[in-house]
Amino acid sequence: HVIRHRAPLFMAQVDPERLCVIRETERIIVPDYGAQLGNFGALNATPWESWVVTSEGMHGDAQRPMDLSLTEARGARNRVWLARITWPRRNLLCG
Repeated sequence: HVIRHRAPLFMAQVDPERLCVIRETERIIVPDYGAQLGNFGALNATPWESWVVTSEGMHGDAQRPMDLSLTEARGARNRVWLARITWPRRNLLCG
């Protein structure tokens, strides 16, 4: 049920020298309830807040794509998610 390894959705710090995620800083911002979360968008709402928006893709398995019982049994409810991330300092990437 995880499409392209994007569920749950995380945020984390990046090591600027090695250009990799610092695992200890990972935080779940959208939980995994059994739905596909393959497409999402991120934006700077204000200099103090960023948003990540996604929705739960409701699909059955390959043999029965319209049968949502397994996806619903995992907790998916066809939700739209808006994760609000607030910053302790002004985000300099936001004009």
